[in-house]
Order: sequence, then C-alpha cells, then structure tokens
Amino acid sequence: MEKWRNFFLQKMGSSSNSVCESVASWGVWCKDIPFKLFDRVKAPAKRSFYDEHGDEEFIPTEGLYIEAYTMKVEFGCKKTSSVNDVRQKVGLFLKYLHESGMMKMYSSHTRIGRQNVRLESVSDNAKWKTDDEGNEFLVFELTFKVNDPVTDITL
Repeated sequence: MEKWRNFFLQKMGSSSNSVCESVASWGVWCKDIPFKLFDRVKAPAKRSFYDEHGDEEFIPTEGLYIEAYTMKVEFGCKKTSSVNDVRQKVGLFLKYLHESGMMKMYSSHTRIGRQNVRLESVSDNAKWKTDDEGNEFLVFELTFKVNDPVTDITL
C-alpha cells in the first residue's frame, strides 16, 4: 500500500471545476501508471513520384505532431468492511469517469498531467489481492485515451 499513489481528475467544460482526488473522493488508489511522455510522432503528409527517388515529405514549420495514445492504469480499492463497500466505491469512481467525458488528469507519482483525456475501457480481469498484513484489495485496470499528448497539466 505504501507504493500506491493518489490520482487527480477534473471534468473539462463543466461549471464545476473542482479537482477530485481519487483516495479522498472514492477510496481508490493508483497502483501502476506508465511514465508515458507521448507515444508516436504522426506521419507527415507525403507524396511519392514514380520518376523520382524517395518521398517528398511536408513538415510543418512548428515541427512534427504527436499521435493521440492510450494508456493502461492499474487501480486498487481496499476492502474496509465488506465486498459491497468496495463495489460501491469503485462503482462511484467508474460513474464519475463515465459521466465526465473529457477530463484533465494528473498523477502524483509520475508528475505527468494531461488534458482531453477520456475513459476508453474497463478491463474485465479485476482481482482480489491480499497484502502481508491481511488487508484485501480489489485491483482493476482502466484504459484512458489521451487526445492531447503534449499539453502538460500541473497540480
């Protein structure tokens, strides 16, 4: 549990601009998040002529553009009283992600934040884990799509 971190989310384009912290709001910890600055560079526009060698590539004056990417983030929720308690916490967390649409997110572990992020999928392989002290955790994985891979969001 000591290696797990909190995670910050904020709905975009809503009248409520409050930042939600995952542990305080839902009892959900971020277990594993990739340190992903960006994924790939977009292929530039190009033309190829059959009577010439190579390609003619058009590079914008501001440089190459970056592709949107997805990232898998692993979360955990500690069982405090019953399995229903965990189901309720995780259910409220997923409802927030589902209803928020586009969000800003920030990881206190990687110190990377992004905007125009949305929930893409929920993995169907959630698992119960028990730590050395006998505490039970539901560990689950979510996939987020990062539509703005270059704007850095800070807390």
